[in-house]
Amino acid sequence: MGVSRIVFEDGGGRLGPLTDLRCACEVRSGGLLGWQRLGADALFVSAAREQSVAARTGLRVNGLPKAARFLLLNGRLLAEPKDARRLAVGEALVDADGAVLAACLEETDAAGVILGRWPEGLRRATLEHAEVMRRPWDLLSNEALERRITADADAIARRWKKAGELAKPSQVAAWRNEKGKSWLMRWTGKRTRPIAFEGDAVMVHASAQVDAFAVLDSSHGPVVIDRETHIGAHAVLHGPLYVGPGTIVAPGALLKARTVIGPRCRAAGEIGATIIQGESNKAHDGHLGDAIIGRWVNLGAATVNSNLLNTYGEVSMRVEPETPMERTGRQFMGCIVGDHVKTAIGTRIMTGTTLGTGSMIACSTPPPASTPRFSWLTDDGAKVHRLDRFLATAEVVLKRRGETLHPGERAEIEALHAKAAGGAA
Repeated sequence: MGVSRIVFEDGGGRLGPLTDLRCACEVRSGGLLGWQRLGADALFVSAAREQSVAARTGLRVNGLPKAARFLLLNGRLLAEPKDARRLAVGEALVDADGAVLAACLEETDAAGVILGRWPEGLRRATLEHAEVMRRPWDLLSNEALERRITADADAIARRWKKAGELAKPSQVAAWRNEKGKSWLMRWTGKRTRPIAFEGDAVMVHASAQVDAFAVLDSSHGPVVIDRETHIGAHAVLHGPLYVGPGTIVAPGALLKARTVIGPRCRAAGEIGATIIQGESNKAHDGHLGDAIIGRWVNLGAATVNSNLLNTYGEVSMRVEPETPMERTGRQFMGCIVGDHVKTAIGTRIMTGTTLGTGSMIACSTPPPASTPRFSWLTDDGAKVHRLDRFLATAEVVLKRRGETLHPGERAEIEALHAKAAGGAA
């Protein structure tokens, strides 16, 4: 028995709607979810989320596998600290706030962490420059996001090659630029197999489909097209970029660098430096930039967001309606959109806006900079979205992707709604 890797949730940071209906380790921050990138063998989460997390991940939750010792990794980590594997039993790495980021423990002490108990005498060393989520905009840090997309692309490609699932070059003309990378354009006159170049940073799953005149530009980073994805004709994709399984990219779409689109999405118009968690629709024209979008979101036609102030200054924003404004350290910062948010046609989302989980935005003016959860916004004012109507809509939306609401997720939604309704009373 060797070392087993356990990813644990500490409830730290202020992540707003990102963790309303998922754990921090389930947040998509690249081509992989956090727990996937950290190589989790098991997860430690709150008892309330135990069943839903187990159903989503397929991992052992709140139990220990057989192992001689355990490497515990914080679920808010965006990358494993390089010193984590060198830890001896009883040693830990912590951040400047004292939060444990990684620890090496024996079985008895590791089991105690499920209950939130760290062993006495744990030897702690402070890690100054860990990649860890403290606020949602930490996901969008330019260089770190590029590194994650690139590292995840390599891991995904290795898996595909091993399984024989990486597409081969097929009827592709390649033009080399001065840096030796490829601009790829395909013209066959009919739909055939997708494309990829061995040795180039373009990785296409064999089950994907790339239509005529699609451009995959790996000049500045990898382009990864996952299984059963469809890239429409004349779409232009700039790396570093990841497009998840079952996603449909509309003809003529522009996907700019540092974009991550999760599984089973619809993507159209201009999208750049944005992370979409999955199962969301941005199926029409309009700009979406420097944004984080949850699951089961539908952005109505001509919905656009601003990601730059007219002053070109640093963007400040509220993660929660009741929290103070915080400086993001970013000149470009669009919006944070929680799960199950819906926007009407022509919705304008201003720079540094947070749309709370379950909100329905149907007003002709821009929504507030920090919209409470389950808001129902129209030109007549704001009210709380009724739970029964919300759940009925959610069931219809999930059914369109062949899914149903897990009982654990339903319970989380009900608890979140009760809190929102109580706050609005």
